[in-house]
Amino acid sequence: MSEVEDLVNKFNILDGALKNVFSKVDPLLIVSLIFDRNANENHIYTLEVILKPGQDTKAIRQEVVDKTGMAPSFYLSGTKMVVSHTLNLEFLKWINDRLDIISIKGSKFSAAGSSDF
Repeated sequence: MSEVEDLVNKFNILDGALKNVFSKVDPLLIVSLIFDRNANENHIYTLEVILKPGQDTKAIRQEVVDKTGMAPSFYLSGTKMVVSHTLNLEFLKWINDRLDIISIKGSKFSAAGSSDF
């Protein structure tokens, strides 16, 4: 087996593990957080969270404020939430495991804001 084939096989194993543990999260966000963790850094991320229709956005807003200190914005009749706050893998896992969430994307927050969506 060549080095390239070995790398691809290892990547496929990692990809499967990422999908198993973080089933609702964009893999690029997870990889970014792994790099942050390995570098012992903590960054602010802007998250775009797609919610199941019919959620209590007032209750969700209060929970987000209580946990992060940041107030989210809601769009598309309350099915899309955007919020910026510090993030790590453990907190992302907690978000991923919520039953009211369909998908999560995110990117590091910069002075110009987040533009990776």
